[in-house]
Amino acid sequence: MIFASLGDFQLGTSNVMTGPTAADETLVNDFHEHKVVRGKPVPQRGGEALDRRSFSFFFEESFCNPEAEYARLVASKISGAVMPFIPGSGGFLGKHYFIKQLKSTTQKTTESGRIVRIEASMELVEVPGSALSVGGLSIAGAAVALLNPLLKRLK
Repeated sequence: MIFASLGDFQLGTSNVMTGPTAADETLVNDFHEHKVVRGKPVPQRGGEALDRRSFSFFFEESFCNPEAEYARLVASKISGAVMPFIPGSGGFLGKHYFIKQLKSTTQKTTESGRIVRIEASMELVEVPGSALSVGGLSIAGAAVALLNPLLKRLK
């Protein structure tokens, strides 16, 4: 059974990466403080902040090529790919994330220097459902921006 899927990556499969050795989720509401002349500041709810998830796991040569699998994660981080996060129970929560940060530690090598085990952690940041990219351009907004000049010429 897998712990979760992040796009093409499966966390917790025995042939790619282990299940997380640690998994955290951070859900935050934003509040703004309005200072007043006398008394305590007045809080105002600002809405929800972006959700964040982090995972720690390892790659080991007994079940994968550690360097190749870590390189896949690095490529995904560099590209800024927005990926769906699906818990192992199979219920898609409608949330997409991008990899904000990756950390790795080489734990074991052979005498010749080949990597045997890499411990890694990644931090994910939610991309709201209406956003196509991290820049915040929605699919509908992109379509309107592309079609408006064309439609005006046809009139």
